[in-house]
Amino acid sequence: MRDERELTALANENFVASFAKLAEHCEGGDHRWFGGVFAYLTGLPISLFNGCVVLGPVGPTELDEAFAWVARRDVPKRLFVVDQFEPQAAEVAAAYGLERDAAPYPGMVLHPIQEAPTPASGVAVARVGAAGLEEFRQVGTALGLSRDLAERTFPESLLRDADVKGFVGRLDGRAVGYSLAIRSEGTSGVYNVATLPEARRRGVGTAVTWAAVEAGWRAGLDCVVLQSSEMAIPMYEAMGFRTIVRYAVFSEPATPIGHETPVPPSPQ
Repeated sequence: MRDERELTALANENFVASFAKLAEHCEGGDHRWFGGVFAYLTGLPISLFNGCVVLGPVGPTELDEAFAWVARRDVPKRLFVVDQFEPQAAEVAAAYGLERDAAPYPGMVLHPIQEAPTPASGVAVARVGAAGLEEFRQVGTALGLSRDLAERTFPESLLRDADVKGFVGRLDGRAVGYSLAIRSEGTSGVYNVATLPEARRRGVGTAVTWAAVEAGWRAGLDCVVLQSSEMAIPMYEAMGFRTIVRYAVFSEPATPIGHETPVPPSPQ
């Protein structure tokens, strides 16, 4: 069994890797480290997908330099900070007009990986690659994405990436949800879990989450991580996930997690 320190390190590693992966597949995307600060840009008009992540203590100018690099692009942006390092980041966040979200953003872990249960009645999950991309994007547009933004957020190259697995959840044969599994060096993460409103509480979200978990297990990994919105925590806890780290979040006004364009590599 891994100890708490190992699991926290894996959760942080995969969190950063998910943003790096998306930036690599978005046209004009980029990412880099400024000392202890990870900065990433996708160019997508969603604050979740442009910003900085602080995982440890940073030097006096590292965060300012990193955020200035992100701010050179006119896109919504966000700052994530492991909660014990929040005081170091608050001043820089305020200088860029960011406000602290009321709720922390929990990083959760499932270790060891458990066997996936049988999906609920009427629910089925299918793995999709480039061939199933259209159905995957259709779920995104049904959730509120424009067609252009769905294509930019889920480019064909992303679903062809060996470290990425996509899943579509169907209810009575209709595609109503999806998820992504993104593998990093030491673990796999569950991302982009979402279900159409009219299909919620039918087991679709749980099923597509388990599909992404199983992708990590099939890769020979012994733990899987995710970051959860406040709404989804009970579902993930019922699956066996537990919070291992919390991130303080600084957002532009009126765009806390879960209240802007409904896409994530993030958790719903």
